[in-house]
Amino acid sequence: MVPLLAVVWEVKPAVVTSTLLSTAFMAPLLYEVRSKVQAPAIVPLLAGSLAGIPVGLVVLTRIDAGFLQVLVALMVIIASVTLFWPPRTKLLRPHVSVAFLAGGLSGALRGATSMSGPPIVLYSLSAFGDEVDRFRANVLGVLLPSSLVTIAGLAVAGLIDGDVLLACAAALPAMVVGTLGGAWLRRRVSTALFRPVVVSVLVGSSAIVLINTLVTG
Repeated sequence: MVPLLAVVWEVKPAVVTSTLLSTAFMAPLLYEVRSKVQAPAIVPLLAGSLAGIPVGLVVLTRIDAGFLQVLVALMVIIASVTLFWPPRTKLLRPHVSVAFLAGGLSGALRGATSMSGPPIVLYSLSAFGDEVDRFRANVLGVLLPSSLVTIAGLAVAGLIDGDVLLACAAALPAMVVGTLGGAWLRRRVSTALFRPVVVSVLVGSSAIVLINTLVTG
């Protein structure tokens, strides 16, 4: 979401708006699969994420907007490619230190760029397997609490202003339509076609942001 918003808006309010909107949509998704959450297994991920969030918020508030645009664009491109061709390595069992590091990176990315998913997703694929409901439950069980803490930090930093709230209100109906449309498409379009299209949109919008930032200086 951030690259698309950053094409037409400043990157910092785009990060804040994306955090608010994505958190609102995570809550009902987690409720659906709440019984599948493996609480003991995700504690290190969540602890790492909470530790990383302040670092990300410091980066967001102090970094130059142009550099942040480049960081966001590069992170989306790297994450898209990594998730499209995920590593084949599997952990024999969940590993506390690796989980904490993955969570820490996720939290820092959440605070700085609003894009906390890739480290958690990659770790979860390696440690918990790919059974869909359990995978979604564990990922959302980390991302939703960390997002709520991030929102509190953004509020304390004074980054949630009237423009951000207005943008959220304006974007919310479109996100509802897009979410329903995406669910409809997933049932009718093969994964072999759907994933490349999604990755292409993410990489394309990120490339636009990156080129625009480098050209305008």
